[in-house]
Amino acid sequence: MTTPLVSNYYYDTLVQDLLIEEFNSNINSFEGEPVFLCIGSERHILDCLGPLVGTMVKEKSEEILVYGTLDKPLHAENLVSEIDKIKILHPEIITIAIDAAIGLEEDIGIIKFRNGPLLPGKALFKRLPPVGDLSITGIVGKKDFNKGRPVFNGSIQHVYYMAQTISNAIYDWYLQYK
Repeated sequence: MTTPLVSNYYYDTLVQDLLIEEFNSNINSFEGEPVFLCIGSERHILDCLGPLVGTMVKEKSEEILVYGTLDKPLHAENLVSEIDKIKILHPEIITIAIDAAIGLEEDIGIIKFRNGPLLPGKALFKRLPPVGDLSITGIVGKKDFNKGRPVFNGSIQHVYYMAQTISNAIYDWYLQYK
């Protein structure tokens, strides 16, 4: 996995500006508008980071190309078919994948921006293709094991504030971009 270009807690006052800086450095070099792929499920608190970001961005601007909202999530069951459709609708365009991640307890609340794709469903041992030219993950909880099965612990508080920070960065970048 590549070294993150940004790796800061959501409550760090600089994280939003750092994300905008990386959007400028990485997105503006491509032609056309980027597509934001907000991955996750609206049914699980710790997996709703992506759809929550997508919803918040769409509430700020209908013009930003976003797939994956609380109403129409991109999740394990539809991800491959939806990505195929998106590639047809938006050929040769940069994609930024956004998803929740799990990690160590002390890392909960960290937002990471990477050059390269993310692996959706990895925490649940799902085999899904890598997604995104660039990726943003938010560490929403820690993984424990109970009788060999993963158990996820975390709070909606971190998910909500990370979604707010990421969506604000996307919107503020877009205003500058346009």
